Amino acid sequence: MAELLESTMLICFGLSWPMNLAKNIKARSAKTMSLQFILLIIAGYIAGICAKFYNHKFNYVLVVYLLNLVVVSANLVVYFINRHYDRQAKTANATRCRELSGNAGISENTALSTGANVSPGAFSPQAIAPKTASPVNPFSSQGEDEMEKYRELNSITEAGGVVLFGSNTFASLPVGELTQAFRITEPIYNRSVRDIRLSQIESYLKVCLYDLNPRKIFVNMGDVDILDEQVNTEDFIAKYEWLLYMIHTKTQAAIYIVSIISESPAARKINEKLKALAGQTGCKYVDAVSALEAKRPTLRLFELLKVHMRNHPINFADAMEVGTLSNRKKADAPNDRQQSPEPDMDVVYAKH
Repeated sequence: MAELLESTMLICFGLSWPMNLAKNIKARSAKTMSLQFILLIIAGYIAGICAKFYNHKFNYVLVVYLLNLVVVSANLVVYFINRHYDRQAKTANATRCRELSGNAGISENTALSTGANVSPGAFSPQAIAPKTASPVNPFSSQGEDEMEKYRELNSITEAGGVVLFGSNTFASLPVGELTQAFRITEPIYNRSVRDIRLSQIESYLKVCLYDLNPRKIFVNMGDVDILDEQVNTEDFIAKYEWLLYMIHTKTQAAIYIVSIISESPAARKINEKLKALAGQTGCKYVDAVSALEAKRPTLRLFELLKVHMRNHPINFADAMEVGTLSNRKKADAPNDRQQSPEPDMDVVYAKH
């Protein structure tokens, strides 16, 4: 019975390694892998196998030990293969930066020092050097006020936090109240700028993103751009890809592309291309359009983002909590008319 329980334990632990192996092969990067952790696990399995040989217990438990050791060792091989891919990515970034040094001002040393997790070929030549690349726009008076406020706040922020960066939709989120309501312990900073277009964004990146050294960045751009009936989808996507490239080369953060929250045909078309762009550039796509149909759009939007904000895997308690706040109804009370109305936190999203 003891051997059966031991083998069950080994199987339960071992089932996670093939999935981890497949994930690492697909990632083609060692940025999320830990050599020390893999070696520690291998040492543990070797110790277990040696114990079986020492006690002369040659049974099916030993077979399970050996199978787990093989799969973990395969992860070790994939680690060094992915390290090779990372070196190729740095070389590719250096080449791109040399080509761009005359236009975009990004030097080879910047790309190499950041060690950005960009796979070779992740960004197309059209995005790296767009034909209609816009020059860096000076701040508007409103934008300068925002940047002055953010510079002051940046002096008290923690590195490795989560940053929301966008235009009107994100700028309307009361992050402090939402973080407290959802009991999120990770530091979350909102560095969104109202009425900003994608073509104006480059001059805001240092203060809003780079200075914070974030762990995760959620980008939500386009809610202002789609108000223009003549918006060029291809030009918009090219500029978006250029934005992602700049973030990749200047930060180590994981990037999440949040869909434009609008019912307009232009938004639907752009969102389809943003989803494809996320897959091409190693980013993650968050479809948040469903927030429009929720009773409380602000809470629903934050719920959709919250799943990706945590620094640990979602557990059972987290799963049970999802949906409870945004769908919670007010309790009926006999003195409702005497109570003051609950503040409305809902964001008015573009439905152009």
